[in-house]
Amino acid sequence: MNEEQLKEALSVSDEHPVIKAFLQIISDQEESEVLAGILPNLSAEDRAYNCGRAAAIKDLSSSIRLLRSASQLTSGRP
Repeated sequence: MNEEQLKEALSVSDEHPVIKAFLQIISDQEESEVLAGILPNLSAEDRAYNCGRAAAIKDLSSSIRLLRSASQLTSGRP
């Protein structure tokens, strides 16, 4: 899919069951990875790995939000 197709696919309402589930899964995973990164007694390597996973999920979440907001601006939908 190109960027325009992605924007169109993500332009559904936040209440659409698929997008609602998708955003919830990303949010839950992001929280889980952040908590895994701050566990006590982790080695430096394990902490770096867990924090890297959290950062990657956060970047994915930001990219999705950016595409969704861009599609809402061009479509006129809230």
